[in-house]
Amino acid sequence: MDCIFCGKRAPSKFLGICVDCAKSEKALEVAKKLHPNKGSSVKACKLCANECKGIALCGKPIYGNLIYYEDPLPTNCCNAWFCEGSKLFGTNLAVFYYGCNFDCVFCQNWSHKNVNKKFVSLDELLEVIERRRIRCICHFGGSPEPQLPFALKFSRKALEKRSDLMICWEWNGAGNTSLALKAAELSSKSKGTVKFDLKAWNENLHFLLTGRSNERVKKNFERIAEKFPEVLSATTLLVPYYVDEKEVEGIAEFMASIDENIPYSLLVFHPDYLLRDLPITPKEQVLNCFKVAKRFLKRVNIGNLHLLGI
Repeated sequence: MDCIFCGKRAPSKFLGICVDCAKSEKALEVAKKLHPNKGSSVKACKLCANECKGIALCGKPIYGNLIYYEDPLPTNCCNAWFCEGSKLFGTNLAVFYYGCNFDCVFCQNWSHKNVNKKFVSLDELLEVIERRRIRCICHFGGSPEPQLPFALKFSRKALEKRSDLMICWEWNGAGNTSLALKAAELSSKSKGTVKFDLKAWNENLHFLLTGRSNERVKKNFERIAEKFPEVLSATTLLVPYYVDEKEVEGIAEFMASIDENIPYSLLVFHPDYLLRDLPITPKEQVLNCFKVAKRFLKRVNIGNLHLLGI
């Protein structure tokens, strides 16, 4: 596939744009077509960086629109390679929220878009917490941001019932800053973690892949680092050819400017959702990105190695 702008090779027929153009303002023209404004009506919302008025880009999920299940510890959590929870015996309560404030074309959990599928009450979740085998709670999805007030209330009440629980978050990081800090505080008190999924460093590429800016993501990362540095970690999905060494260099340098000891995991990509025309991340790209990240950060991991046959 040739790039629609310059004629160079475009790795993805779906995106139709080469890597260089994907990092230029030309990418914004493609992004507008890939990420049209769609969703339920809303008067005004401050739950995330979108600050929607008229149309809720997340689909306006109702609080409690989620599913939950238990995973035996140690689990396949992205932070399992360093998290203290992986040393525990018991289970992790995985709370999967429907709806997301991003619109990633490579979403690995795109079932979150079925925003009217399941509804769970706060009381039901609190009853589940009484199972003593549960040692930690992981909020993910989708992303918790559109339902963060509900998630915070559940987490606080869960800790009132059981002070031995760990509270963890896996999100894109573009939520309301005040709420994000409250979530990080709960993780700090419970010795949990807050994992940011840092999609890309280049603003234009970030818009192309997610339909959103990464400015609030960086701001929230910095604010949590100021208040609760002990909870921070990050991942980056290595989208073949597009999220390359330059992207990882920008992210790793940004993280190192805060603290070179922040855990960072590079995740091998597998084709999913709308980017099924891309391969698994080439081994050379993975190794090169790992080397670049190690120049800035001391704690770097590669996730999904099984996809490479390793």
